Amino acid sequence: MVLLDFIRDQAGLTGTKEACREGECGACTVLVGTPGSDGGISYRACASCLLPVGDVEGCHVVTVEGLSSPSLTLVQRLIVEHSASQCGFCTPGIVLSLTGFCLASPDFSYAGAVDALDGNLCRCTGYEAIRRAARSLCDALAAVDRHTQRRVEALVHAGVLPAWFETLPQQLARLPRPAHVAQPDAVLVAGGTDLFVQKPEALHDADLDFLSRRRDLSFIRVAGPELRVGGAVTLEDFRLSAAVQEHFPQLAADLLLHSSTILRNRATLTGNLVNASPIGDMSIILLALDARLVFTPRHGTPREVPVDRFFRGYKDVDLACGEIISEIVIPLLAPGTRYHFEKVSNRVTLDIAAVNTAIRVSLTADGRIAGLRLSAGGVAPVPLLVDGLERFLGRPFDRTTAAAVAQAASDAARPIDDVRGSGEYKRLLLRQLVVAHFSALMASAGAP
Repeated sequence: MVLLDFIRDQAGLTGTKEACREGECGACTVLVGTPGSDGGISYRACASCLLPVGDVEGCHVVTVEGLSSPSLTLVQRLIVEHSASQCGFCTPGIVLSLTGFCLASPDFSYAGAVDALDGNLCRCTGYEAIRRAARSLCDALAAVDRHTQRRVEALVHAGVLPAWFETLPQQLARLPRPAHVAQPDAVLVAGGTDLFVQKPEALHDADLDFLSRRRDLSFIRVAGPELRVGGAVTLEDFRLSAAVQEHFPQLAADLLLHSSTILRNRATLTGNLVNASPIGDMSIILLALDARLVFTPRHGTPREVPVDRFFRGYKDVDLACGEIISEIVIPLLAPGTRYHFEKVSNRVTLDIAAVNTAIRVSLTADGRIAGLRLSAGGVAPVPLLVDGLERFLGRPFDRTTAAAVAQAASDAARPIDDVRGSGEYKRLLLRQLVVAHFSALMASAGAP
């Protein structure tokens, strides 16, 4: 059962709304507080329509009713003051998303507040009023203690949370900790944001094995010249990690195009790979970055496979029965090496790409190409790594080379006509996006 149905039908808490059941609208947003090894609780806003009840065992689930107190919380009061609600159907989800921002944000920035709302749709209020409420919230939090271990206490004093939130660590500590006992035939669930869109009914009575409980799969660390990412790491934790922001700062913005906060807080990098979509954003990014995957079987020796050999055919991957992707290994960018990502979709956020593409290029001191990897999605049955680019090594990194590489990518593509556009349109997009790669990287280097 997904959490939304439990909340509404079993617990009778109807402030959490049912609408799209695909994580697209944010009306069902709740907070999920997960106990940490330090005794605290880490809260994240999630779409309850895609979250199985079994995956919140031992957690603190907060609905809008859970924010009730004798007076409005700070978030609720600012929404009222800025007329940021009309029919009110979406408002509970917006309240929970902004409250989740207060709990998780490192700096209470306005940009972060807007990002936190990227999964909440409103059909009648107008987003400007909601943004004004978010800006006032950030202003009100400017003097609040930002230390994460004192965050709940600080937010209680600021009127964002009811006082009883401070008792939750002790309450959760009294609950029996869920044991990770994997059944041999259980369905592996990482984030569930794709599985529970495609076949929620089939999963209702299935044995599920939640990888989120695998603490050994939740890590991000730099090891020598590589970034190593555990198989249960979510997109949002990856996006905001200090190691990623230091070594791949562009990814913080790129992954905002992947999905909304309430999905990124659940979706995993490995899930995006195993989905095997020809236009998976993380697949395209990891292809360009020359990443490798570590597979761990139930019994036996782990093995390692480059991402460019993982995809064997449409929705067909090199992953044996009983294996999981336990780790993703991403080479750090060497001096003189640059990365860039482009995506075109009908909507800027919350949408699947028509075409997406990433590039990694290494340049010599005099501006010539020493290494080149280019990936593209939406133009082949699998995420495509463009072959034959060795002929561009030694050529100047300029507009003439950009046009030639763009044509080579177009020639390698085999797009089909579908709802996202004709094959010819996708070829045109790919050519234009390759030129955009070059233009953006040349501009960042100060080239004309």
